[in-house]
Amino acid sequence: MRGKETVVHVTKENALVPEIPAAHSYRTSEAHISYRDLGSGPTLLLLHGGAPGETGWDSFAACIEVLRARFRVIVPDQPGFGQSHLVEDSGLPYNAISAKAMAELLSHLDIGRVYVSGNSLGGGVALRMALEYPDLVDRIVLIAPFVRGFCPQFLAPPSEGAALLHDYYPHPSPNKMRHLLTRLVADVSTVPHLDTAVASRYEGTLRPGIEAASQRLASGGWVEDYERRTPAQWIGTIDKMTLVLWGRDDRFCPTDDAFHYLSALRRSELLVFPETGHWLQQERSTEFASYVTAFLTR
Repeated sequence: MRGKETVVHVTKENALVPEIPAAHSYRTSEAHISYRDLGSGPTLLLLHGGAPGETGWDSFAACIEVLRARFRVIVPDQPGFGQSHLVEDSGLPYNAISAKAMAELLSHLDIGRVYVSGNSLGGGVALRMALEYPDLVDRIVLIAPFVRGFCPQFLAPPSEGAALLHDYYPHPSPNKMRHLLTRLVADVSTVPHLDTAVASRYEGTLRPGIEAASQRLASGGWVEDYERRTPAQWIGTIDKMTLVLWGRDDRFCPTDDAFHYLSALRRSELLVFPETGHWLQQERSTEFASYVTAFLTR
């Protein structure tokens, strides 16, 4: 079920450029999913965050080359992002919608057990997969995860990054995208070919349906209900070995949030990286790949 692969060697100099592996596609019950399938070995599913213009490849390109040497790496665009879109809207929380789509994609690929790593919104989807499909998910790697309503800061004034997310629509622009991208990281020099990345992501936010999906997320749509359990209650039921990674200078999800996840997830451990922002897997790609590989293979 795997198509022919076209692979480019990813380095700091050529990451995030157009020459990327060809994507495959699969129609789940509720979404059309675009994904890339690289490498061999135990399967690692990589889930990107929810910023405008986000795609699976852009989010993880800097570390995929190392990871695919040890794992079969599945890199999808989640529903409503990149080349993936919802076909039917069940009205369920977004975490549930995407988790179901990912489970159906993995079933299509005959994958029965998977490691899952998610950044920001993708971290919330990873946790939802562990909750609803416990036999499918093995270990979890969370990169500054976001689950609406989980941390006390939910009721506090929005972070700088959250304010930028809310402001991007309804009038997107290249300048807004540049400002957003530079705030995802602590050191903008870690984003290679910034102009290309800005142009590509900005154009991606103009595709039909993308704005509606982003606005629904930003406005509180797809809010988690989880059978009337609070996020802390359902996250506390997850019994999976979990590695939580966080950047000390994250402008989107405050570092204090990391300790709430550490407390709620009974089998978790935490690593905090200094001088690192929300896009940890991009800024610290070498360390990220090393820690993830060590955690998943020990």
